[in-house]
Amino acid sequence: MTKIQPLFNKIAIIGGGPAGLAAAKALAFEPVNFAAIDVFERRDHLGGLWYHNGDKSLIHPHVPSTSPTDGDIPDKNANASDMYFSAIYQYMETNITHWLMLYRNLPFPSGTFIYPERQKVLKYIQEYIDTIPHEKVNIHLNSNVTRVERVKGVWEIDVEGYDNTVHCLEYDAVIIANGHFNTPFIPNIDGLSEWNKQLPNTILHSKYFESPNTFRGKRVLVIGNSASGVDISTQISTVAEKVYVSVRDLEKIGFQNDLIEYIDLIEKYDWKDRLVVTKSGYKITNIDVIIFCTGYLYSLPFLSQDVIKDGAHVHNVYKQIFNVDEPSLTFVALLKNVVPMPLSESQSALIARFYSGRYELPSQKERLKSYEKDLVEKGDGSKFHVYGVPEDIEYYRHLQELIDAQGLRTPGLVAPIWDDKLAHERLMSAELKNKRLQELVEHVKKLRSEGKDFELPQ
Repeated sequence: MTKIQPLFNKIAIIGGGPAGLAAAKALAFEPVNFAAIDVFERRDHLGGLWYHNGDKSLIHPHVPSTSPTDGDIPDKNANASDMYFSAIYQYMETNITHWLMLYRNLPFPSGTFIYPERQKVLKYIQEYIDTIPHEKVNIHLNSNVTRVERVKGVWEIDVEGYDNTVHCLEYDAVIIANGHFNTPFIPNIDGLSEWNKQLPNTILHSKYFESPNTFRGKRVLVIGNSASGVDISTQISTVAEKVYVSVRDLEKIGFQNDLIEYIDLIEKYDWKDRLVVTKSGYKITNIDVIIFCTGYLYSLPFLSQDVIKDGAHVHNVYKQIFNVDEPSLTFVALLKNVVPMPLSESQSALIARFYSGRYELPSQKERLKSYEKDLVEKGDGSKFHVYGVPEDIEYYRHLQELIDAQGLRTPGLVAPIWDDKLAHERLMSAELKNKRLQELVEHVKKLRSEGKDFELPQ
């Protein structure tokens, strides 16, 4: 019998978090034998965002931080674990229900709380790792990828090991799954840079937030009221003297906490009086700490190919996955406001079928036309990768339709199928989360009245 050769034989996966692990499993489940499936993870443990490790207090942001190359500023005694810490924090729980965030055929244990805390999610990811055929996948920890470059038809990858030695390896294809919670975005507002210079360590980003209880008695200003802004400001309101939250539109605030004062956008910072001035002219003085919950820039410092410009989004991608010109370069989980585990399996299932030679992509011309259509519909900016409800449901279904249209559902990894029941649960997710946030606020009020530190309710 003739041995089936994959389209790309040696595959490198950059990132050992939920997305990279889904990619590894999808490749390993293909009915062909790849010469190499190598996962490179720069930290000492798999798990990505959900692996909570490192001392955040030793790492600081650039202020402002507006370029995808800004990176972090480490203290001199920071080690690799500190440098590559996760953006999650001590009292972190999911913001989507556990029955939505499932990988295929792997439920959370019976009795799991509706919004699992970070430790439970990491354990769940470990259970997923156990389902990957390890004889087909090579895991490389403490392996920091510093260069990915297409040279004479081959992908050259420089990998820096724990001992600082660098090895140049060659691959036929590369899957980038390094996440998009690495480079914080902190806007350049009048007076902010001088504030940071004169009052060091009083400005941070949600990436560097660890525990609300370090803010006891402080006057805290939180910039932004999306998921992280809501969660962080709610937790801090347990112990802070006062919490202000700056929002873009006071008429369109979603969830509100009556322990918090909501103000409009800040237009000026004055360090001398620890003063901020809003767009409407409202002034607040004696601010102790400013926390920016303003999202992240896309950053691929190792990739020489021009797919990152200002960091607003990754350019030149077909179906949010394949590089238009060179589809041996793919991306997993670039999307925002989605359910990451099912998304990762949906995208990885398509990538794996293409890399193995079973799935046929349209021509470069057609891929470019599709990408340009996406640019028109979603815009050439930060909203390009944003897929909220129900757009994300349609996207998951579309990827499965692409696979099914070529008769390739099996064999191989099958991602979660978004039937009417699952879609309904996704549509209800915002309402359920608002109920949880209301519960948290009542819990916070009780803790505050008793003078206690914040902890998640049991």
